Amino acid sequence: MIARHTLTYVGSRAVAAALNMASLAAFTRLAPVDIFGTYLLILSWSIVLYGATCQWPKFAFFALYDEARGPTQIATLVRMLAILLVLTALAMGMAAVLGFIDPRFAAAIVAATVGITLFEGMNEIARTRLAAEAVAMSVVSRGVLVLALGSAALAYTGDALDLVLAFGLANALAAIPAALSVWPQIRGGRGSLTEARRLLAYGWPLVISFGIAALAQTIDRLIIGKTIGTEDLGAYGAIGDFLRQSFVVFGESIALSMISIAKRDARGGGMEAANPVLRDAARALTLIGAFGAVFFLTFDDVVVSILLGPSYRASAMAVAPYLIVASICMMFRAYYFGQVIYFNGSSTLDAVASGALLATTGGLSLLLIPHYGVKGAAIALAAGQAVACLVYIVAGKGRIQMPVPVLDIVTIVACALLAYAATAALDLVAGGRTPVLLVLKAAMIGVAAAGAAWHFNIIGLAEILTRRARRPA
Repeated sequence: MIARHTLTYVGSRAVAAALNMASLAAFTRLAPVDIFGTYLLILSWSIVLYGATCQWPKFAFFALYDEARGPTQIATLVRMLAILLVLTALAMGMAAVLGFIDPRFAAAIVAATVGITLFEGMNEIARTRLAAEAVAMSVVSRGVLVLALGSAALAYTGDALDLVLAFGLANALAAIPAALSVWPQIRGGRGSLTEARRLLAYGWPLVISFGIAALAQTIDRLIIGKTIGTEDLGAYGAIGDFLRQSFVVFGESIALSMISIAKRDARGGGMEAANPVLRDAARALTLIGAFGAVFFLTFDDVVVSILLGPSYRASAMAVAPYLIVASICMMFRAYYFGQVIYFNGSSTLDAVASGALLATTGGLSLLLIPHYGVKGAAIALAAGQAVACLVYIVAGKGRIQMPVPVLDIVTIVACALLAYAATAALDLVAGGRTPVLLVLKAAMIGVAAAGAAWHFNIIGLAEILTRRARRPA
């Protein structure tokens, strides 16, 4: 089951990542840098609003889910999300009436928040019920719809607000496959005040921590947009979103599959039963982070040239190394260390880590951006994500902790560094960047990554392939 679910999630997210890259390539060619920067600024506010209002119930639901009470819990979650969306829309409407925000800007933020909530909520329910295929369909659908609707909006109007509306609609429509897979439970279940109280009792610290985390993960962009302009934000956000999506594809796949299975194992046998799967998840994420970094550092100029429009490239190249570090740390924080809240019965540690993330990223952004521009923002983001990971490791001592197979992690990183050294040696020997040399370097990285994955039996693939090879013809 682990391998099948992981491959389903990885495959769907790989397709979605390719579609997201196509969207980025299309948007950065259809939209001037300032228009794309405005789109990212509005989207950043939407993410903050979603994190502060509608994100916490789905995490509380996953942590407390019990199959015996499943239909009631699902019905309660759906009703809670609907109420939160209505309250959010009313609050934004009031802010627009009072003149605190432009009405069109407010409408775009609400539309994006509604779309994100529908997509994430339905997928969380389907993921918790281990409906991997339905989640995969929704993920791929979102990639197709964002590309199609977003490109159409830019081609017809060229307006950043219309691009945000297209994004919100794409998310809402993409939630349909996941929603259909759990529709019998939604339709047959009845909301329960008792279940709502359980969700709130577990999740109320997440109201604070997710709001803080959403602000922390976007504060660099908000400060850039406010201080040095949306044109600089356009290039910074474009490469940042690409790198983050690249690592999120695999990190989220690990969380959706292996962490879900570990949570099921923990319900039956405690952390001792869950630890083998969690250690494998840590190895898988290390493999992704280490060899992903090697790949991007080796082919950064090629990737940026293909992915982004000409006016975006110089700024993107300057910040790429720092954003690679930030993306890897974010992947570990969100999809491994942060998952501890599902095993220790409390979400308080997440609030502490989110506070550290905001303080570090925000403080360094205010200090560095005025002097170093977008490079300072990238450094601040990387430092903040690293500090948040350390909080989970240090503050979690004496409590339930996510296992860290240190020796295996060091070995995988060493393999990645050797692969990077080998590609650098090829550059010194051959010189230039011929297509043959690029293919050879990619092959070297691929072989090293495959060797490490085989040695550590990542997600059980080596065991499965060996078993199949031994079957009689």
